[in-house]
Amino acid sequence: MTNIYHDANMTRWNAAADSWGKSADGRGLWNRCHQEPELVLSPYELRYLRPITGKRVCVLGSGDNQAVFALAGLGAQVTSVDISQQQLDIASGRAKELGLAVRFLQADVTNLSCIDSESFDVVYTGGHVAVWVSDLQRYYLEAARILKPRGLFVINEYHPFRRIWKESQDSLVVGSSYYDRGPFEYDVSEEILNAKPGNLKSYEFHWTVSDFISAVRNAGCQLIEVAEFGEGFADWEGAPMKGLPENLLVVAKKCPR
Repeated sequence: MTNIYHDANMTRWNAAADSWGKSADGRGLWNRCHQEPELVLSPYELRYLRPITGKRVCVLGSGDNQAVFALAGLGAQVTSVDISQQQLDIASGRAKELGLAVRFLQADVTNLSCIDSESFDVVYTGGHVAVWVSDLQRYYLEAARILKPRGLFVINEYHPFRRIWKESQDSLVVGSSYYDRGPFEYDVSEEILNAKPGNLKSYEFHWTVSDFISAVRNAGCQLIEVAEFGEGFADWEGAPMKGLPENLLVVAKKCPR
């Protein structure tokens, strides 16, 4: 079934792939993280992901694929899934350059019909993925479907508290209710971090902490840990959020039948 929001976001991310790739070049992490996974995976994540040698891992919403490369470097058999074929093409070239054997699949995370059920020991999704997804429950149901029984589901998301503020240099002013899930519609250019008005449509969905936890449990997974960490902020965030949590980590295990 066609999803107008996801189709628009796919078009935007395909258009932005080259500039996003250049941004990744500037950060200088993608060609190091397979040997230094701590550059892109937090200590909270690595507690669960470091002992992963030989396990089958699926990364959903892989984007720049830095987490994919880190997990492959840790010895996992990784499948990288993203809605943007252009991003996957860039990542595929980089994986070859690094000598990493990664399987790349273009798919919407709410429809993983190209993947068999109970195929993976671990499903990982991190960074800023859920913000582009219109149906969080369907997303996590699909993640749980492709997990083996007792498989590990690891989610590291940008903290929902950070999405409500108006752009400001020196004060925090609420721009939207924490409980307004969207969709939020934007007319944007190909630039991601320094967003400018343009002729591309972008749609965001602002899920709450309870949305994440409920979606995981409703997908048939048992919570192992919920953690919040980090409190800095970056220029691209547009508001002085130092002291607010940066990340929300949810770790769960798929319940056996």
